[in-house]
Amino acid sequence: MSRYTKGKAGCASQHVNEGDEIMGIFASILRSAYKISGAKKAFCLPEDELKKVIEKQNRNRGVFTPTDHKAHYETITVNGFPCLIVRENEKPSERAILYFFGGGMVMGPDKGDLPVMRKLCRETGCDVWFPFYPLCTEHCITDTYDMVYECYRRMIGLYGGGNVSTCGFSSGGALALGIAAHNSAQKNPLPQPRHIVAVSPGEVPWNDAEKARMQELNKKDVAIDYAFMVTVEKFMRHGCGNVPDYMISGSRGDFTGVGDIHFFYSSDEVLYGALPDFEEACKRANVPYTAFARPKMVHCYCMLPIFKEAKEDFAKIVDILKK
Repeated sequence: MSRYTKGKAGCASQHVNEGDEIMGIFASILRSAYKISGAKKAFCLPEDELKKVIEKQNRNRGVFTPTDHKAHYETITVNGFPCLIVRENEKPSERAILYFFGGGMVMGPDKGDLPVMRKLCRETGCDVWFPFYPLCTEHCITDTYDMVYECYRRMIGLYGGGNVSTCGFSSGGALALGIAAHNSAQKNPLPQPRHIVAVSPGEVPWNDAEKARMQELNKKDVAIDYAFMVTVEKFMRHGCGNVPDYMISGSRGDFTGVGDIHFFYSSDEVLYGALPDFEEACKRANVPYTAFARPKMVHCYCMLPIFKEAKEDFAKIVDILKK
């Protein structure tokens, strides 16, 4: 059972409350698997040990070139980094999605992202651009923004204003939002995204209330530990001094001019504690938004559309992006 409320800016917010739904068998198994794996413990490690874990993970991650024939693929170079374009046909579509992988800005993508890209492409009728953006293990977050914003600029040039949306999960969700904030900070901004879909977007907590919410949710989260939300700032800055606040904490950015913004969370994850600040940012910018939170799910569950709850919520994302 879902519940809607209206914000002062006429913004709809949808939340599924704890106890509203019974968790499916697969979702329950997935949650238990996270608990048993102890993956959350890695996020509590001291910086040097965490770096070793990240390096090990990244050995099997990074740039990939699809070899199947399930879509039309093209790889271009943007600011010295690859960007994969997924299309149904060789000819570009009329609309496109700039899609960002997650990984806390420190871990690269894997080929498991490809079926989701194809599914988004096929079901929305949009081309999907997938930048292999610079990671903060070797780069400042400003380099990341330079690359992804150049992707966005090229997309606006190809598809036109009002025909490009952004979507991402976890830190990729933060970048999907960050494109709009970064665009607002330019002297000559481009048209803003038509839609933004942010799945479990994170940020470094920047006020006491947000820190308290995340710390409280840490008891329920089986995947991400609050400690990482503090540690990651050092990675993101990478020794750089003048990093804009919105690149570290996205809710401090200006989303004015975005068509609409849609948030998807598990209500039992640490990053859900950032939602009230993102909602306030939407209200400040007078941008319509929806927020959907499903209980007892794992971090970014709806980007794994192979079980009931994930399929239902991925379908909602498709409906938004194909409008």
